[in-house]
Amino acid sequence: MPRIIVTEIENDEQRDLALDVWRAANVASRRPATEARLRRVREKLAAAELGLLAHYGSRPAGMLLAETYLVEGVPLPGYAHISMVFVDPAVWGSHVGTELVRDIQARDWEGLSAWTRTDNRRAQRLFERSGFTDTGNRSTLHDGDEIMQLAWARP
Repeated sequence: MPRIIVTEIENDEQRDLALDVWRAANVASRRPATEARLRRVREKLAAAELGLLAHYGSRPAGMLLAETYLVEGVPLPGYAHISMVFVDPAVWGSHVGTELVRDIQARDWEGLSAWTRTDNRRAQRLFERSGFTDTGNRSTLHDGDEIMQLAWARP
């Protein structure tokens, strides 16, 4: 079994690899990217407060982006929001997503937040296995899909 290595995204080459992972995951989930969405993800990668790239052996396999958690537009010190986690479908089940989440949990955050589609059981299992709980908060995306918020607090 190849080793999983997680590093911070620091340059354009790593951002391009993360974008490739994002694309592969979107194709597998049958949500192919529009040009507008692709541009937005590129912008998020360039502006990310924290970007992580996971390699499964030598293969780029996962990405995670996080930012300061905001409450009504005001930063909540010690808390971060995971805005994206994507794993290349070719390595689903290899714990790449788990390693990405463990990496961010090992940092100095008191708590983390994430949103995912209510029909995305794979993401829900990843977060639940990592100690996140359903907050009960729900919202609806522009495409009509319902999303749910999950949260983790340092024990």
